[in-house]
Amino acid sequence: MQDQGRRMIIFVALAFGVWMIWARMFPPKDDGAKKPAQGSAAVQPAGVNNGPPMPQVLAYGDSTKAPANEETITLTFPSVVAQFTNAGGMLKGWQLTDPRYQHDATKGELVPQKPAAGEFIVGFAKGSTFKLGALQTWEGKQTSPTQVVYTLKTDALEITKTFDVVADAYFVRCTVSVKTKADAHERLVVSTYGYQNAKADETGSARIAPRVWTSSTDRDGTVVQTNVTSLLDTKDGGPRYETNFRWTGFEHPYILMGFGAKQVQGIEKHTYAEGTEGLMRTDIVMPDAVGAVQAEVVSYMGPKSWGRLGAADDAAGYTTHFKDVIDFGWFGFIGRPLLWLLLQFQSVVGNWGIAIILLTVLVKLVTLPFVTKSMRSMKTMSLLAPQLKALNEKYKGDKQRIQMETMGLYKEYGVNPLTGCLPMFLQMPIWIALYRMLSNAGELYQQPFIPGWIGDLTAADPHYVLPVVLCVAMFCQALLTPAAGDPSQKTQQQMMKYGMPLMFGVMSFWFPSGLTLYILTNTLLTAVQSLWLNKYDPKTKAIAANFAAKQAEVTAREAGKAKDANPKKPTVVKADAGDAAEDAAVDAIVAAKPRPQQKKKAKKGRR
Repeated sequence: MQDQGRRMIIFVALAFGVWMIWARMFPPKDDGAKKPAQGSAAVQPAGVNNGPPMPQVLAYGDSTKAPANEETITLTFPSVVAQFTNAGGMLKGWQLTDPRYQHDATKGELVPQKPAAGEFIVGFAKGSTFKLGALQTWEGKQTSPTQVVYTLKTDALEITKTFDVVADAYFVRCTVSVKTKADAHERLVVSTYGYQNAKADETGSARIAPRVWTSSTDRDGTVVQTNVTSLLDTKDGGPRYETNFRWTGFEHPYILMGFGAKQVQGIEKHTYAEGTEGLMRTDIVMPDAVGAVQAEVVSYMGPKSWGRLGAADDAAGYTTHFKDVIDFGWFGFIGRPLLWLLLQFQSVVGNWGIAIILLTVLVKLVTLPFVTKSMRSMKTMSLLAPQLKALNEKYKGDKQRIQMETMGLYKEYGVNPLTGCLPMFLQMPIWIALYRMLSNAGELYQQPFIPGWIGDLTAADPHYVLPVVLCVAMFCQALLTPAAGDPSQKTQQQMMKYGMPLMFGVMSFWFPSGLTLYILTNTLLTAVQSLWLNKYDPKTKAIAANFAAKQAEVTAREAGKAKDANPKKPTVVKADAGDAAEDAAVDAIVAAKPRPQQKKKAKKGRR
């Protein structure tokens, strides 16, 4: 039982370590969705005869340069600055104003500042009646503090794009209305752009996750990603292709540029690289239509904040599924409440690092009764060490008998060895949930703890201070923990005492500093708890006293059993029949033999 408990703890710890290393070594899979294979459910649109649909907005040729009379409309909000241009009637700039984004290379500007790049560029797919240049001149006007309208008119075509901005939710709604002759055939395309320097290190470093942009698509609740290198590798041919997706766009570890259509049935997306420098383009292709067309595309362009993403749903008036970008993992039911509590603490103290410390204290208080019970059980087990050692010496070589006697000893003293595993099982899900939360929470991105030391709680400690302090603290805490259990398991005990701190210390070089801060705070609190239990806790002292009394009682009972088994009484030897006959003959001879006095009387009579 003891051995099983220790094996379980070690297994959980090693599994956690392997999971962390695996998550770091093997990031989310490439979506692998290229042009559809034979048998794809993609609908072949009218006018397209060359295999799967390959939409192409005619954005090149006579309309690749911005017009000389370019006019922009800028909407300024506390959280974002949005800039629109009449060159293509598109969103040209979307800059997050929070000062923390000044640490990014783009200074918070999410729209690529590249020629012909922008968001909500409208065109038509191959086979449509009309062709449209990406940078044609549109007529624009601001109709309200949050709305901009662009129109494009030709002899046979009129297009209106209406932009509605909800800045607090980082949300934009683009409504496209196309009016044309009744027999015209259109397949409307809305194009978006992202950028990631193709020469940048996409693997990051050994300790810090790469802060790079990837193409991203929500496929039935699963977010799949494609990095720019894969988009540039065209040996397999064709753009990345999806049908009936929830949303698509571009994703940073802590920021999302997501675009989704209100009508999802029958839509497609095609993502590919433009040029070789890292410009990524995604075309959202609407279903084939004849005559007038109307479409609505919504976008979230902001931090991966659970609350903000939820506000995007409110702004859209329907479920956008942008929240799917935050993956809390298996322990999301723990991660989401932890994030909510963290937000509450931060709103009070104004510092995310202090908020993490307060969250740690709260979690410690919640788990305190269970951990205290576990520590007291381990204290009792440490008192049993001499008896366990004696059992191992007495039944040396007989593992089954040792196991049976050990379980009997535990039962005799009311000890449950698995109780010592409880803190590990309680803490592991919390650590994993917090790791996933810190790896996704846009609220913590570029948020400092102590400026000049830790400037981003979502990145590893750049000066290695927290990992080293954590290692030392875990060693000290391990020394304060009673050496519970079977002395024959000395190797496992040494692994638990020294291997665990070393393992977590090494892994903390990969951890976000916010998670390392949580583990360090928890370790220090546990060390204080151990000191109190060992020196001042009345119940722990009572455990030692009760153990001594119990041991005396057991010793007295064992002594009584030994006395009953070996009483001190005279030894009676029973004779058999042969011995009895022999004794009777001897007695007869002795009786017949004259005594000395009788012999004297006989001599006197003869005289």
